[in-house]
Amino acid sequence: MIWPLFRARLSERSSSHRCKKSGFSCDRNVSLSPVTTIPLRFLKSRIFLCAALIILNAGENKALAQPTAKSNETRDSSSSHPKVEPVDRAYLMENYTKFEFKIPMRDGVRLFAAVYSPKDDSETYPILLQRTPYGVRPYGVDNYPDPGGQLRHYARERFIFVFQDVRGRNGSGGEFVHMRPQKPIGDANTIDESTDAYDTIDWLVKNLPNNNGKVGMMGISYPGFYTAAGMVNSHPALKAASPQAPISDWFIGDDFHHNGVFYLAHAFGFLSGFGQTLEEPMRMDPRPFDFKTPNGYEFYLNIGPLVNVEKNLFKGEIAFWNDLMEHDRYDAFWQERNLLPHLSNVRAAVMTVGGWFDAEDLYGPLQIYNGSSTGVE
Repeated sequence: MIWPLFRARLSERSSSHRCKKSGFSCDRNVSLSPVTTIPLRFLKSRIFLCAALIILNAGENKALAQPTAKSNETRDSSSSHPKVEPVDRAYLMENYTKFEFKIPMRDGVRLFAAVYSPKDDSETYPILLQRTPYGVRPYGVDNYPDPGGQLRHYARERFIFVFQDVRGRNGSGGEFVHMRPQKPIGDANTIDESTDAYDTIDWLVKNLPNNNGKVGMMGISYPGFYTAAGMVNSHPALKAASPQAPISDWFIGDDFHHNGVFYLAHAFGFLSGFGQTLEEPMRMDPRPFDFKTPNGYEFYLNIGPLVNVEKNLFKGEIAFWNDLMEHDRYDAFWQERNLLPHLSNVRAAVMTVGGWFDAEDLYGPLQIYNGSSTGVE
């Protein structure tokens, strides 16, 4: 139900009537700002939808596009507003053309992107970009996915969808660096996730047919980090961004450490799969780790000292695990991976999303909300 956030910012029509027509009304206790945090439990509520409208109409009267076809709408029996049906693979194949590109970055490295563009070329469309370390399968221009996420829920609203493998992952060149540190502004040869997002957006608006010159970014968890990084010193075409459950600092509050305390089960469970190096990452999947017991407490108890994880289980195959073990204090390794000091010169409208019961990434949404600034360093 995020699509109003982007349509309000990225389309050209007036939205002043939309909130009333849809029956949405804002509760008097909702507090809004250009950068706001809304708990995940509100995602399906009318409060959330109306908030998205107000946030992105603040300072710019852009609009929600009307539903593309009445046949695509049904009415929720418990409310009066129209409900847009999700799409399936057949709909995607009939209405979208898939392209694949290797997009050049300023240092010559090329990043892989899969693009799904509406076949109807009678009008222009905003671009909805997600940068991810998790892959953009299925690869191949003739291979369409069983839609999930943005494609499943927003394809009827007609965006140009772009899914990009971040630097060093799957189909993209270069070296992958976990929570790549932000570099000082001004060095033309310096790269980080902010510059990769900038270069990607610059290429997209200049090369994709039928785009309207406006881009939105969104992502959840690790892709939420890439969305937040893309907000920093962003390309002028980036009009809206929604980092959802984003990572901001992997030592103080997100994922692997909570206030510096090591979150063993989460770190082991994630890195035992994601941390594997695959010979053919566009074709192969990580091997599931065999815990040999359904009892997690028993498994971790029997490991013994943490040094036994590398010695007896990972055996040099999970490089970042050794980084975790080596840097058990808030040293320069973690400090330079803290995104929060760099959240300035944020030009896009931003809505951060987090959940009060998120055991992994609640720190990130709250701190990114608190730390984002439109000021220029």
